[in-house]
Amino acid sequence: MSEYDLVCDRCGKALVPLEGIVSWTRDGTDERSFALTHAPCVPAEASQREEVRRLVWPNEFLRFATDRFSYRIADPDEVRAIVWALSPFVVRHDNPAEMDGMRAASFGAIPGVKPGTEQTATPAAPKEGAEVEAGK
Repeated sequence: MSEYDLVCDRCGKALVPLEGIVSWTRDGTDERSFALTHAPCVPAEASQREEVRRLVWPNEFLRFATDRFSYRIADPDEVRAIVWALSPFVVRHDNPAEMDGMRAASFGAIPGVKPGTEQTATPAAPKEGAEVEAGK
């Protein structure tokens, strides 16, 4: 397996960042049941989710990792495995994900999808009160 291979925690099939979701359950100050999956494989009990296509951006990756410090995590190994799985995408010397993401976000599209065509993934709506970055 290559360092850039991701595998769905539920179905065991290959996963690319564009179609991946990190999901978990939050109960007050506790977080549990972290999973890296395809969108259709997200567990029904998951109350929180992040798109992997955004988590491979360095700033979003750091935000996700540091946000976990605010909560008590039932099984830290689940989060550790996800952070280690995504880190090669983030720390690549040639990481085009953040630049492509910002460029695409400037006109409301998904990287790699030609504007005006059928999109292969649906962008998530911004969380209430969340700051939305656009093109710079």
